[in-house]
Amino acid sequence: MKKLLTLCLIMLPSLCFAVIPSPHIYEWGKLTVPENYSYAPSQKLQIYWEKLKSTSSAPEAVVMINGGPGMPHDSFHRDNGDGTWGKDWFYALRTNFDIYYFDQRGTGESSPLSYDILERRNIRLYGTENICRDIEELRKNVIKREKIAVFGESYGGMVALTYAIMYPDRVSHLVIHDSSPSNQYFTHMHKNFSEMLGVLDAVLPGVQQNMITSIQKFNNNEVSNAYNIAVTGRDFLSLILNYTYSFRGQIIIAYMVQDIATQGRSDILDALLGSIIGREDSPAFMALPPTILLVQSHEMLDEKVIAGVAAGADYEPWNYDWLDNNVFQARREFRDYMRLSEFNGFNVIARLAKITAPTLVLVGKTDFICPPSYAQTIKNGIGSHCRLLTIENSAHSGFIEQNEYVVGKIRNFMIGHWPGYDYREKSLADFSSRKVTAEEIQQLWLEGARRLAIGGF
Repeated sequence: MKKLLTLCLIMLPSLCFAVIPSPHIYEWGKLTVPENYSYAPSQKLQIYWEKLKSTSSAPEAVVMINGGPGMPHDSFHRDNGDGTWGKDWFYALRTNFDIYYFDQRGTGESSPLSYDILERRNIRLYGTENICRDIEELRKNVIKREKIAVFGESYGGMVALTYAIMYPDRVSHLVIHDSSPSNQYFTHMHKNFSEMLGVLDAVLPGVQQNMITSIQKFNNNEVSNAYNIAVTGRDFLSLILNYTYSFRGQIIIAYMVQDIATQGRSDILDALLGSIIGREDSPAFMALPPTILLVQSHEMLDEKVIAGVAAGADYEPWNYDWLDNNVFQARREFRDYMRLSEFNGFNVIARLAKITAPTLVLVGKTDFICPPSYAQTIKNGIGSHCRLLTIENSAHSGFIEQNEYVVGKIRNFMIGHWPGYDYREKSLADFSSRKVTAEEIQQLWLEGARRLAIGGF
């Protein structure tokens, strides 16, 4: 199981699309920025950007900041599965906005930051604040507007909060989707996952106890699978992590642990293992981009906080031992290898009051990664000009799984027509079919790998 588990924890699908945008509705290009904004002779970087052109004759502009860290913006495009794009997830905003996407420095089509050039780069300059400075250059030199609306999803929400604090007069509207105001999402991952399992249990009764029973069965070697692979409870907790990003994935977890708890096996587990085994050398996988490890090591891996977490109350079924060995250790090794002695912990809670733009915060009710309590902290810190919307039947990907509802609410907010049309939220029945195909099992797991990358989301 060790080789398989390594694949689950440090690999993710290729993120590159083999197409270019359609010139009928897109424009694209590259913006030159300094690697070091404090040093005039600094080497230059290229920041790739795209514009999905508005259908309005007098559009406003919105900049979309994707999750990560270390990911390109491709998660905002709908992948048809054949190397082509469908309509973007935020296509409906075209009625009023030019929609700008970009690849954060070191990612995608922007100047790459690869393992073979790390020691020739000032890697401390590839974090959140310099991404914000790149956005400001995009505003000034490409968008050319006094103010822009800003949308940030997951890690992109952390960037968006930071940009709105650094440049409050440049933001017309701010939208934060499933995000965190501090690095606590990372240092308390085991706590968040364990506590949110209890929240999910209120929606899917029995999932919490079935999970605990399943972990015990794995540890007692009482669970069989079609491949006779030895799987421990800790292995299983890591294996299913990719399913937690979506509400449908969480339902699949519930079906799987119900089968394991009652029967000691699951067809879903067999299908999941079968889709992973033998793929270690597949071109569909690649090593985690260094920007994930870089940002998490430099801004998220707060050893002082972690020491307190380790000494405090533990949680189940995701416990500190799992978090320390399966998530923190790889980041520590990267930090030590790159001699990252400095630490610039991400935490904007004390500065949220600097945000002056009207703000909408959205969060999935069963978001394991950035729980609803984080969204409440953001709202409280920003103040009365901030709205909070909790999305039912949604985890860490509301703009995908509740697309019409979420994008409709975002559009209404940004054009000043709140609440506007009452877009329909999908119900539990829309997600909870017991029919789970092998293709869905694989696709949801791979999408979770792409979006979460075990702590890089």
